[in-house]
Amino acid sequence: MVPSTMADTHVSPSIPATLPPKVWILQPDIHHYRTPVFDGVRERGLADGRFTLEVLGGMNNGKAIGGEGRPYYRHVPRSVLRKFGILHFRWVDAPRLLQQERPAALVMEANIRNLTCWELLGMCRRMGIPTIGWSKVHSYSRVAPLMAVPKRIFYRKFDRMICYGQSSYDELVGLGFPGDRAIIANNTIDTRKIFTEGDALRARGQAIRQERGLVGKKVLLCIGRMDPDKRHQDLLDAWPKLAELDKDLVMVLISGGPLLEEVRAKAAAIDPHRIIVTGRVPEGDDYAWIATSDICIYPGAVGLAINQSLAFGRPTLIADEIGADSEILVGSDRPGEQTGWRYPRGDLGAMVSGVRTILAGGPAIESVCQRATALMRDTVTLDNMVGAIDRSIRLAMAMRK
Repeated sequence: MVPSTMADTHVSPSIPATLPPKVWILQPDIHHYRTPVFDGVRERGLADGRFTLEVLGGMNNGKAIGGEGRPYYRHVPRSVLRKFGILHFRWVDAPRLLQQERPAALVMEANIRNLTCWELLGMCRRMGIPTIGWSKVHSYSRVAPLMAVPKRIFYRKFDRMICYGQSSYDELVGLGFPGDRAIIANNTIDTRKIFTEGDALRARGQAIRQERGLVGKKVLLCIGRMDPDKRHQDLLDAWPKLAELDKDLVMVLISGGPLLEEVRAKAAAIDPHRIIVTGRVPEGDDYAWIATSDICIYPGAVGLAINQSLAFGRPTLIADEIGADSEILVGSDRPGEQTGWRYPRGDLGAMVSGVRTILAGGPAIESVCQRATALMRDTVTLDNMVGAIDRSIRLAMAMRK
């Protein structure tokens, strides 16, 4: 899980009587955790009158998925189709809207399997609209190894690219995209709440422990949507060995998803007393659980929840996966830079060994956690992400002029 937007505290800047040029950000879905990013980009554009922002994508009854709406959000759903045995996507309404409204620049998810991306790139080139791709570049799909040549063609059609991290940038440049036309916007969520309301969140976490009878226990926490890629089964399979490490160790699995009931049933069969499956938790309680956890673990498809864990300075252990989302967690192979611990994905023995190392505690563990907190406070921040996106938009609009 990732935190919901702090929509109730947001105040939109005043909009000039004459609206500046309109920039589009086109997303598959508009999720609540992106709202602070979009708010920040929009506010920067309006501050000096350079552009205003509209965000287009799938919504839930006029609201961001999992959160609140914004007046500048528009529902443009993405459809899914299967072609040659491979999932493809389309924004059915996007080409018509582009032709009618002609934004000053288009930022969109750069997904090679989204057929509308190819169509919009051609339309924008003919209409003189600069295009900015926003992408992890790397893919875990089974057809990813076959995509090198199409990727070279696809990405070079964009005027500029926004990369989720250094690994995304390196792969993009390796595919032949000019490095001076790409910018890194480290993928993150709004962690400011962790630094401004940390004491209150920890107090709520202690209250949850009291409610759950976990005072004095050591919580091994996994937060993540329950689907196959997240590999909750690895945690359940490893639990007998994990349980032997410390009699006070308890495993807590949080979130919903298609495998929730299956995971819940297996957990109850394996150890109903020391494995807790909560399902979804009330808004904000994901923060509280992390704030008072002893270890956070992510066994597969590592996502933005690790940003929360690192920001809180909790010892964090992840499956060793390549990609921009996980690159902020530096393992023990780089001790001077280490921000967490990694193990080979699916290697249950290595997973157990990693938990054992963290449970041992000591100054070395504390040093890693302090470095993680500093990284999230000073470098992988919402402001830096917003600034990079804003800069990319301005550079693209200058290309148009």
